[in-house]
Amino acid sequence: MAYAESEAETVRVETDIEQVLTGLQVGLAGAKGTCCWCGRELHDSHCVTVYAYRTAGHDQWNLPRMYCRDCNEGEIETPTLGTAEVVATAFLGVLQVAASQTSRLVLTGVELEEYSGPDDGSDA
Repeated sequence: MAYAESEAETVRVETDIEQVLTGLQVGLAGAKGTCCWCGRELHDSHCVTVYAYRTAGHDQWNLPRMYCRDCNEGEIETPTLGTAEVVATAFLGVLQVAASQTSRLVLTGVELEEYSGPDDGSDA
């Protein structure tokens, strides 16, 4: 979900998770990332599996884990209450930002594999 606030009202726009994750930056900086399982360097055009989550009441999605095609360890084993969690496959792409003369590694072609809503799971 995306929100835009104006002086008069708040506008709520609903979209699917694939669209929200498309363009999400992976890695810290530059145009490379790392598989969190085997340590392999990942670049533009690699196919990856990612685990992402968003806690209830927040708009920002977090992307703590990315796996290469060989490792593909993405799985929601124990859903967390109050957190939307997803496992998705995607291709890596490079986004070039002209204003700052930088490039970022981002998700493209995102396909949802697993979803756990904020009402799933337990708090213990």
